[in-house]
This record gives sequence, C-alpha cells and structure tokens, in this order.
Amino acid sequence: MSGQFKQQSSEIIAAACALSRRYGLAAVLAVTISASAGAWADDRLSIVTWGGAYGQAQEIAIFEPFAKETGTKIATETYDGTLAKLKQMIGSDAAAVDVVDVSAATLGTLCNDGLLEPIEVAILTPGGESVEDDFYSGAISSCGVASVAWSMAILFNRQAFAKNQPTQIADLFDTKKFPGRRALPNSPRYTLELALLADGVEPANIYSELATPAGVERAFKTLDKIRSDIYWWDNPQEPITWLLEKEVVMAAGYSGRIFRAAVGDKRLGVIWDGQIYDLDLWAIPKNARNKDGAKRFITYATDPARLAAQAQLIAYGPMRKSALALVGKHPVIDVEMKDFLPTSPDNFKKALKFDDAWWSSQSAELTKRFEAWWGAAAGQGKPPEPKIQESEPSTPPAQAAP
Repeated sequence: MSGQFKQQSSEIIAAACALSRRYGLAAVLAVTISASAGAWADDRLSIVTWGGAYGQAQEIAIFEPFAKETGTKIATETYDGTLAKLKQMIGSDAAAVDVVDVSAATLGTLCNDGLLEPIEVAILTPGGESVEDDFYSGAISSCGVASVAWSMAILFNRQAFAKNQPTQIADLFDTKKFPGRRALPNSPRYTLELALLADGVEPANIYSELATPAGVERAFKTLDKIRSDIYWWDNPQEPITWLLEKEVVMAAGYSGRIFRAAVGDKRLGVIWDGQIYDLDLWAIPKNARNKDGAKRFITYATDPARLAAQAQLIAYGPMRKSALALVGKHPVIDVEMKDFLPTSPDNFKKALKFDDAWWSSQSAELTKRFEAWWGAAAGQGKPPEPKIQESEPSTPPAQAAP
C-alpha cells in the first residue's frame, strides 16, 4: 500500500470524524426545526437504509439538508439488506417505516407481494428534459425510484503490463497478450456474464444467450481459456488484497472497493468495459404512516443536485444523466469522482444490468454445472498462505475491515 494512500486514508478518517462531530452518525437523526422553517415542521419521517460509508453519504448529502429545508424530523435505522429483516420491519400495521432503501431484487419481491406503495412519475423533479428520459433505463418502476448504481468491474496492475495496457473485457480472458493470474468471484453469478461479454455477446443479449445450452457451453468454453490462471474469491476484499500483493494481475471486484484501491495506488487501473451493475432504489412501504412526506422525500432525494452531492462523497453512480454533469471532486481527497462512477457516460457504454430474477430461476442448475467445472479445473484456488518464520511468535490475524 502506497504512502499516498496511507496519507489519503488518514485525511478521510479525520474528515469523517469531523463530519461525525458536526452531523452525528447515530442510528437516529432527529433534527428539530422551528415551525417557521418550513411548511411541514410537524412532520416525522422514518427511513430504513444501509449503514457504513453509504449511509453516511446519504446523511450528509440528503437527510440533513432535507430536514433543514422542510422542518422534518428524520429518524434513520440501518438494516442488513436481507429481505426477511426488511419484511419484519415493514410488514405489520404497527410498523413506523415511511421510506426504505432497497436493492433491485428486494424491490421486485416486495412489490410483487403487495408490500409497497405505488409511486407516480409525476412527483419526480424534471432535470432539463422529461423525467423518463433523464433517468437511465430501468431506474423508475411502479414501486420504486433508483438513486444509484454500483457495479462489478475489472481492476488491474498497470506495472504488470508496461508495454500494452488492457482496455476491454476481452482482455481479462487473454492470457497470451496479458499474462498473469486473474481473480474472479467463486460463483456462476457475474462470472458467466463476464465470460459471455468477453466473448462478444452484447449486454442486451446476455441472459437470453445464457438461457440456452449453447450459451452455457460458450461461457464455460471462454472460462476454459484462463481456468489454470484463476484465483477464486469469496470475500469481496480478497481480489483487492491479492492485486495489491501482486498475487494476481487482474481482478473482478465491486466498484466501491475499486475506487478506494485505485485512488490510493496509482499502479492500479480500471476497465469499465463490460461492467455488471445493479441498483439501489427508494420505496414506500404500504403501511407507511407519512406517505405524503415519504413522496416529498423521494422527490428531494432523487433530485439531480442531491444525487450529485451524494456521488461526490461515495463512488456510486447517479441514475440521472443530469446529475452527472453536476458531480465534481471529492471534498476530502480532491479526486474527480466522475472517473469512478459506474454511470458516467464513458464508463457506461457497454454495461450489463444484473438480473437477479433470472438467476433465481436458473441458479440451482448453473451452480451445479459451475461446481463440476470448477472441480475439474487445474491450478485453481487461492494464493498460498504466507509462511511465518519459526522464530517469529504467531499472532491471531487482524479482523478484516468491512
């Protein structure tokens, strides 16, 4: 890890502490404004969202300014992202949840189960063109509105390819031109999509191709090209660590972790060609007590200016085109955030929307096939554990950061 990254990490931590002192990062944010501050001073809004850096970015870019501008008291609660937990939180009449931040898969299930309130496009703020044209395709559904996209992309070591740098997804599967080990997720999900994208299948045709026996064969035939050079990861931090430690030269990883690694180490480059993205969306539970306030909040939270403010704090791509034009540098590390956003025009040219619903019906069969192929492949696994000299006392491993 470079000295520059350590310095930037210290700056980020210091800034986070300052923001924590200023805004507060407790599970409940209660901002009380006098009645004269806005027309809805007596409103209360309960929001369930994710924690960590994502939740902190939402608090600074969206929750706190919304509370100030409207006089609304906002209470936030974090959850683990599981469908069962969320159903428990919103499913009873006694629930006091007004807005939820959910994945695309969770939204689809909750909507089909009748647990979400319909959302009309008319409530959304225009962004210089019609709302439907301003949002990327698939961002608006009958039960939710997408705010950001995160993705799986390819990170590589520039020094490993001094003469010729990889630039496209096909290069991940070309060990003759770009030799060295690769890190891929230990699952058919994402892995088979990457293989077909690398073999020239257009994003719009990936799942129809993968639904056929010929398409499955095509994906595994592409994987065969590099199977002796693959390290399989289970923890999303593993491919980043292996890349920094030079165990692999290219790795498929999640965009948020890719951002943190790439801004900290200039040896690392990113291939956005063939990225596989998914969405986070705002939705309103059917049992919400403050549905009007929830709609006002979603209007505000998906406004181009708010999406841009959030994108300047965390490397998730706004799902509105007009928001991208407003994104500037990260306020702490002075990095142009557009370069690291999945939905930036240059990064989004050949992107595939991950289809969780499709995988729900196909997962069992393809997982069985993948495990059989994986077991037959030679030279796979993970990097060997580092040897500890006998003279050195053994110490328990440090707990991995989330």
